[in-house]
Amino acid sequence: MQLSAKDITPLITLLIIFSCLSTYSQHSDIIVFKKGNSRTIKTYFPGIQIHFVSIAGNEVEGMIKKIVKDSIYINIYDSRPQYTIWGSSFWDTVSVSLSKYHIKEIREIVKPPKRFAYIKNGFIFMAGGVGYAILHSVNALYLKEKIDPKTIGFSAASIATGIILKKFNRNTITLGKRHYLQYIPLN
Repeated sequence: MQLSAKDITPLITLLIIFSCLSTYSQHSDIIVFKKGNSRTIKTYFPGIQIHFVSIAGNEVEGMIKKIVKDSIYINIYDSRPQYTIWGSSFWDTVSVSLSKYHIKEIREIVKPPKRFAYIKNGFIFMAGGVGYAILHSVNALYLKEKIDPKTIGFSAASIATGIILKKFNRNTITLGKRHYLQYIPLN
C-alpha cells in the first residue's frame, strides 16, 4: 500500500499541530536566593524542594508548585506513621495541601543538611562532655574514690565548646540586608 501526496498532507499537518501544542507551555517565574549584590546561593523554580521559616514562626517544607507575582505556591505533604496489624509502622501521606506564601512572608531559609554537621553544630562536644562527666562520676563512686575537679572541668569545657559551636553554627539563614530573595518574572 502506497500513500499519495493527498494522503500524506493531512497527516503532516496533524503532526505539526500536535508538536506545536506539546511545546507550548506557560513559563513560571523564578525566585533567586542571593547574598549581597552579586552572589546567587540558590535558584527556586517549580518542582524544587523548599524549606523555610515564615514570619509567623512556622516551619514550612514542601515542593514548589508554581511561582506567580511574588508568591510561591507550595505543596505541603502531611506524612504520619500508620500502624499495621502486625504492630509495625510505615510512613503514609495523609494529605497534600497547596499553600501560598508571598516572598516577604519568608523570614529564614533552612540550610540543607551537610556531612559532618554533628561536629560543626557542637552536638558531639556536648555529648562527649556529658558522657565523660557521667563516666568519671560513676567510676569514682564505684571505686570509692573522690571525684576529680580537673576531670569535671575538662568535661565542662567540652560542653561549653559545644554550646558555643551550636550558637555560631545555625541551621538557618535569616533574610535581611545581607541575604534576600529576588523575584524574577519570565513572562
